[in-house]
Amino acid sequence: MLRQKETFSNAAAKTAIKLPSDLIRYPKSHMLYWKEEGRLFCQRGSSDYCCRFSHNGRRGFFDLNTPNKVEAQKRAAERYKYVVAHGWEKAEQNPDFRVQAPVPERVVLTVGGWIKEVRAVSLVRALTLRSYEQALRRIAAEAVLGLTYSIKQHATWLGKVNGVLLEKLTTDVVAKWIKTRLSSAGADPRAQEKSKHTVNHVLRSAKALFSQKKVLRKVAKSKLDLLPRPIPLSEVVLLEEDSSARFTPSVDPEALLLLAQKELGAPRSETETDEEFAFREQQWIAFLLSFCGGLRRKEGDLLAWQQVHLDHTSGPRIQLDITEHFKAKNKAHAKSIPLDAEVATILKAYRDRSGESEFVLQSDRGVNTSGIGKPRCHFIWKALRKWLRANGIDDTKPVHALRKSIGSLMAKKHGIHAAQRLLRHTTPAITSKYYSNSEAVEMPGVGALLTATPKNEAIPGPADPNATPLPQAA
Repeated sequence: MLRQKETFSNAAAKTAIKLPSDLIRYPKSHMLYWKEEGRLFCQRGSSDYCCRFSHNGRRGFFDLNTPNKVEAQKRAAERYKYVVAHGWEKAEQNPDFRVQAPVPERVVLTVGGWIKEVRAVSLVRALTLRSYEQALRRIAAEAVLGLTYSIKQHATWLGKVNGVLLEKLTTDVVAKWIKTRLSSAGADPRAQEKSKHTVNHVLRSAKALFSQKKVLRKVAKSKLDLLPRPIPLSEVVLLEEDSSARFTPSVDPEALLLLAQKELGAPRSETETDEEFAFREQQWIAFLLSFCGGLRRKEGDLLAWQQVHLDHTSGPRIQLDITEHFKAKNKAHAKSIPLDAEVATILKAYRDRSGESEFVLQSDRGVNTSGIGKPRCHFIWKALRKWLRANGIDDTKPVHALRKSIGSLMAKKHGIHAAQRLLRHTTPAITSKYYSNSEAVEMPGVGALLTATPKNEAIPGPADPNATPLPQAA
């Protein structure tokens, strides 16, 4: 029986599969685990081996105090078993171990991370903040990554751009981006000015995310310390634009008003249905609010009847007070807007026909309180925009061009201060920049001197040194 048992053991040994040593995976507690290349290392300037490993969410570094690799493997396995058995604190207190303090991971701010911090403290409107975020992401995408936006790949684009490190938005990188943008405009002076305006708009918006007054003084100091120095975009200077450019209506404003009255404000025709007439009338009212009242699109879109005072003692007017759905951007925007008596008469008749409703312009769409997305009266504004383009308004924002047209007309007829009051600009400088007429209109009148000289009088030749000198101007 003994011989048979020995024979069986020998047969089992012969048939057993022996794995190659490179396929055997040892635990950290085994010295052969540390034999693999790269698991033990020497620090610069020392021949002694070191090791590092993680346990319970913490990563530790150990000096093994020996240049012998085999001995270092044994010590590394011992240190791991000791940490598992007693914990990191005991390992740090053991005099036989030299535990190096782990180097803290370098925390850096990304574009997405900084936007998240700004959102937490910023008090600006959601729509305004979104435009700031879009500007910063645009610079990061184009200047750092060389990416252009694609709505079909929005999620991928957003992930890449949010991961861009703020420290990569250096002054020279942004300067190269500016030059590339300007070069793409070509040799056309108009295209160059437009490109300058776009670049300045993007830079100005992106800089707002690093505003000392509105952002930096509100962010926690621990986050401010992570910002690269200099602060991103702080040393980037805006381009010098042509300040002499003024808004010039593409269509005579008064002629456009008469045309709108004829086509949009005409009485209902026999071929029109009730729905078609009501929709056309809405466009007419929207036109009057934008042109005669100088309202911005959002102001007209959310204008409530409680803000329209057609029987005011000081004359018909619109007062943009705070309502449930609207708040003006600042006090200047909320100032009173006088209306012509003829416009008030049209609004009264329209109010009587529209019945009791909260808003002046009617729509089945709800109010978008976020300010992001399509306006409440999207289809009315879309139809009005189409009508304006068909009648010669070539502005990129045709509806807003109505407001600019009435501002230009007011400045021409009554001066820059009257235009500022109607448009509710914060300062006259804004109105003057875009609406004042800097072209010479008056003539000096020196041409009359050309007809005052008799025809038979000799034309003076070279100056006579003995002649009486002409009187000099004081």
